[in-house]
Amino acid sequence: MKSTVVLGTFDSEAWWRSPHGSMLPSMNSSQAVTMGMDELLFPLCKEQDILFTRQPMDEHLRSYLSQLGYTFTNVHCRNPVHADDYTLHVFDLLMADASYYQQLLPQDALFSPYSILSDTSELVRRFNVGNQFPSLDTVRAVNSKIYSHELRQRLGIRNMSSIADSSEELLALGSELLRTGQVLVKDPLGVSGRGNMLISGDRMLKRIAAYLQEQENRGKQTQFIIEPLLDKTEDFSCQLFITEQGEVELFSVQRMVNEAFSYVGSYPAGSGFTRSLRDNDYFSIMEEACKDLFMAGYHGEVCIDSMLLASGELVPIVEINARKSMGLINHHLNNYLQQYSLFSFLTFISAGCAAEVTMPQVLGALRAGELLFTQENRQGIIPLGANTLFGSSNTVFTEAESEWRKGKLYVAAPYASDISEALTLVQRVKDVLKSLAIKIYN
Repeated sequence: MKSTVVLGTFDSEAWWRSPHGSMLPSMNSSQAVTMGMDELLFPLCKEQDILFTRQPMDEHLRSYLSQLGYTFTNVHCRNPVHADDYTLHVFDLLMADASYYQQLLPQDALFSPYSILSDTSELVRRFNVGNQFPSLDTVRAVNSKIYSHELRQRLGIRNMSSIADSSEELLALGSELLRTGQVLVKDPLGVSGRGNMLISGDRMLKRIAAYLQEQENRGKQTQFIIEPLLDKTEDFSCQLFITEQGEVELFSVQRMVNEAFSYVGSYPAGSGFTRSLRDNDYFSIMEEACKDLFMAGYHGEVCIDSMLLASGELVPIVEINARKSMGLINHHLNNYLQQYSLFSFLTFISAGCAAEVTMPQVLGALRAGELLFTQENRQGIIPLGANTLFGSSNTVFTEAESEWRKGKLYVAAPYASDISEALTLVQRVKDVLKSLAIKIYN
């Protein structure tokens, strides 16, 4: 069986520029979290697979995961200067030291990135891997909210959004929509809730339109999605895979917890929810959407965001995420926990850590409190990473954060029947973390 090299290209549209005059750029805590998220992909790895991470995974966490049966190989960037340069994404890291990694990686390995980046084709050529990827232009096009808007039109789905191609159009459309409620303006390429703006009144709308008019006068182009703020009761997503031949495989439906347009967690939809979706032809719509994606040139993993409104109306396509997803990671965690008749809630604890707090201390405190999942204790959480919480031994934080780092501890919280069990478990974990002089922010 061929090995797969799993690559964490998280947040691919938002790589930051390094500060001028700095050989080793400082990094704020949110950037450190993003750079550590590659380790969250271990649930996708089989025994013969390789997880390539920017920083080495914590050895104590690796030992714990191996006891659970996760025995993948971790290869990390060997050059600490490259690893801490957040202007370089994971493909850059591999190609900057290509001869070294070519010796480590099996010659017939397949590459599996979280998302497609600008030099994916160059990586394929340099490493001579056996799989092909969609072009970056295709990925950009289908990830755009413009594509999702037009897809709803093609599939005959009620479309409550409009495209504003100028400040004048934005003002006119927004003024009309504000008569019945608040308005949401979306950047077509915004990711993870970024680029969304909620407008509650005419004064705010006119101020934004005036600003955009100034930008247009300088030669910039305006294009936004504008729609009414819908009274939703449920966010969820569908994880699918499109083969290079256009066949569609359904992985799962994951219900989502969002706050202020940002992702907080995922858990499996459950049989009753799934049955309701099937009765409303949801899965037929997903298949038609994937056919459209394939005709546009895309294949690979895709996550389609959906929602239910308070009126009971199903909105099957909110936007397209042409990549892996947090929901896909939770699908694999859920598959693991099914052997124990448990389900997985993937979430994170936003925390501030003093410099002296370590992962062994966190694992020890959780174990002592019987809040660490083991094959003997099935009523604890599974920590999914360390670098998202602590950064790394090489990470250079800004001076204000040098003694106190803000990060995220991603966890899988198992539950037997109701998500409330997982929420209670996470709260108990937060209490234990507080005993380690860790601040909790969520």
